[in-house]
Formats: sequence, structure tokens, C-alpha cells
Amino acid sequence: MGRENKKEAVAALHREQILKAAEKLFSEKGFSQTTIDDISKASEYSRRTIYAYYESKDDILYHIVEKGLIELKKDIESAINLNEDFITEYKAICMAMSKYQCEYSHSADNVNRANTANFDFENLSDTVKHILLLGTEINTILAAFIEDGKEKGIVRQDIIPMLTVYILWSSITSFLTLAQTKGQFISKQFSISENELLDYGFKQLINSILEVRI
Repeated sequence: MGRENKKEAVAALHREQILKAAEKLFSEKGFSQTTIDDISKASEYSRRTIYAYYESKDDILYHIVEKGLIELKKDIESAINLNEDFITEYKAICMAMSKYQCEYSHSADNVNRANTANFDFENLSDTVKHILLLGTEINTILAAFIEDGKEKGIVRQDIIPMLTVYILWSSITSFLTLAQTKGQFISKQFSISENELLDYGFKQLINSILEVRI
């Protein structure tokens, strides 16, 4: 490894350690209640070092959001590329979204709450611009997936792919939140496992756009 590559690898490790410490604190104390001093203490990096890698606490959060979306995009691409039929691909996409909500909760929460209509696009940081690009790329992948379903006669011909992506994303996200908060209670009430609850919910949502219900 060359000197510059080694230097960048060390810097990447430092950035990752700071992100992990910040994300843990955001979960425990909340974003607004967490300070750079808190992050400094938890990560064992000085304030000066933290500011060498991140412009602000907001910038740290943006990088957490970015990291989650990068992983979500990879998982969605794998869900589509590693499976052969539409329904199996769809279920794998749903599980990728479940993983995203569980493992990258701060990313998911901020993406779902973001109001891009209020963004000053000319003055956005490169990280925020990349977040928006990742969101667009993920939506495009999902819209192409639905369009492929239309071409195969699986999805109804009146379905508008990109509009459907927004609606299904919202529906799946809401259902996953329900499963996380009340999954055990609902599963016990209906004598089913939590995985069976997820499978039932995913089926109900996709049935809304299929030519033939499953």
C-alpha cells in the first residue's frame, strides 16, 4: 500500500469511528441533545480532530444518512440481481428495507422526514447532494423493477412505476414501523410468527399492483 493510500485508509478509519460514536449517542440522547463534546468523549478523538473530518454535527448526521443509503442501494441491487422471479425479488427488496430501518435507523428516519421542497439546492453540501442523488438512483432502480413487472404481465398495465415507488415505499416503511413497535403483540394475537406477519403484510401491499393476487 502506497503512502497516500495508507494515509487515506487511516483517515477513513478515524471517520468511521467518529460516525459510530455519534450514531450511538444520537440513539441514546437524541440528535439535538448530543454535543460535539459528547462525541469527542465517546469517540476518544479531540474536537480539533473531529472538525478536521466533519464540518459540524449536522455534517456528521449527513454522513450517517449517506452511509445508510449506500448500503440500501447495494442491498436492493443484490435483491434484484440475485433472484429470478418478480415476487422473490420484491420480498428481498422488502427485507433490504427492513435491514435499512433496523441497522441504519437514523438514515431511514431522516430520509423519511426530509422535505426536499425546502432545500436550497444551490448551497447544499456535496454530501447532501450525494444523498439526493442516491435517493434518485434508488427510486430509478425500483421504478425499473416495476416496469419490468409490467412488461412480463405481472404488474397491472395501468400502474405508473415511479409514482408507485413513492406510494409503496411509504406503505412498506409504515408497515415495517408497525412490525417493529407492535409485531410481538400482533403476532401473539393471531398466533403467527413475526416472520409470518411480515410475509402477510408484504403480500397485501404488492397485491395492490398485481394482475393476479398472490
